[in-house]
Amino acid sequence: MDQASKQNLKKIAYRFFSGAQAPLAIDLHFDRKTFRLDIPPEAPKPEWAKLSHRQCPNCTLSDDCAYCPAALGIAMFLPHFKDSVSHAKAVVEVDTDNRTIVAKTTMQSGLGSLIGLVCATSGCPLTRFLRPMARFHLPFADEQETLFRSFSSWLLSAIVQQRMTGAETPVTLDGLKEHYQNLSVMNSHLAERMRNSVSRDALLNAVIILDLFAQIAPDNIDGGFEDIMDAFTVEED
Repeated sequence: MDQASKQNLKKIAYRFFSGAQAPLAIDLHFDRKTFRLDIPPEAPKPEWAKLSHRQCPNCTLSDDCAYCPAALGIAMFLPHFKDSVSHAKAVVEVDTDNRTIVAKTTMQSGLGSLIGLVCATSGCPLTRFLRPMARFHLPFADEQETLFRSFSSWLLSAIVQQRMTGAETPVTLDGLKEHYQNLSVMNSHLAERMRNSVSRDALLNAVIILDLFAQIAPDNIDGGFEDIMDAFTVEED
């Protein structure tokens, strides 16, 4: 990518420091307007990334799309981590335009944040609803943070759409629940896509962690927001 092209893109950089190994650097670039992940034409196109390879049953892409967008995004860095062990200790540094976040964590946690960002911005129609959150990327978020941001983002988006269109449809979380249910199906098939391309478990477990987040959102919508209720607790006057 030439320098002029890079200036039109936003960059988020991941750095993995683990043991005595040389740091692993993953630089991702995004369209500034749509925040879609830029996948260069010369990027790897492995067989497991073909759309027809273990395609998600709920995939909405047409057959003339040769590759799964999420798989192509992950293929850009998968070879660097195919031998990584889930619970290996790591320091992960994430650079965005506004801040640098450093975490002492595990490889699976760091990869979970990276894969979540890539999937949300890849162009996969099943993850597009996550793109507004990805624009304000918060790595290493726990379950409560993820729920808080996801619910808030969805409801704000609905209110903005109401203002723009003049529609009077009720603002609910029903649509978000359906999106997360579809996302959970996608996560399981994504893991199966990658299974034969890795020798250790860090990448696969990273997707499993993401899927746990996808499953708790519908549970909370149906169950009275039990996992985020205490975030609204303040002292009484």
